[in-house]
Amino acid sequence: MLRELELRELEQPVDPPKHYFLYSLLFPPPHATTTASTFKSLRPFISVELIRKGAEAELYLTTYKGRPAVLKRRVPKRYRVRQLDEYIRKTRTRREARLLERARRAGVPTPSVYHVDEERTEIVMQYVEGERAKEYLLRTGDAGLMRKIGEHIALLHGNDIVHGDLTTSNIILADTGLHFIDFGLGAVSTSIEDKAVDLVCFRRSFVATHPEIADAGWNALKDGYGRYPRAPDVWERFEQVVRRARYL
Repeated sequence: MLRELELRELEQPVDPPKHYFLYSLLFPPPHATTTASTFKSLRPFISVELIRKGAEAELYLTTYKGRPAVLKRRVPKRYRVRQLDEYIRKTRTRREARLLERARRAGVPTPSVYHVDEERTEIVMQYVEGERAKEYLLRTGDAGLMRKIGEHIALLHGNDIVHGDLTTSNIILADTGLHFIDFGLGAVSTSIEDKAVDLVCFRRSFVATHPEIADAGWNALKDGYGRYPRAPDVWERFEQVVRRARYL
């Protein structure tokens, strides 16, 4: 299914990436410090600090035009054929940047995208300061937060955005409200099946991470998700997907 979604997204027109020539000056290899005196709008010194290393990408805390920012760099996978690896990383980089912007237009807060370098498979985006929903829920047991999360997912699905990796680790509680992050496995899809799978994966993750509030939290999410007009269809397909998964 992921392969089909990637191909479907690639059929859409691709705008040529902008400002690639700036990148080598602005963002050197990790753990380096450089000068960018040519660009007066930028601070003279830009530091890059590794803050998280995941299976798909590395995150670096940096500064972009005087603003705190996060540099997301997709790392090569040596076990994949080089051409396939480059295709996957470039596709996901381009798609994630588009989905972040599409989600913002839909009313779901996400980090603003400052810069995209498809060739280097890197995105520079706004640094959102706050607590991850995972830590907040573990600390407080506030199952009611899941209602608001459900409302945001309803907005995503209502605008045909499938996140692809819904977990409480990918939601940040900032002063301005919830922010959804990490759309690297997401896609644009009108499919009820895809939206149901999005929720099935979230349910598994949520129950495993927050067993104490699993039932109350999930019921709250369903209440919030009810804002999506096609929610009944999605939940019906949700049950079908769960039943199929039992026999895999």
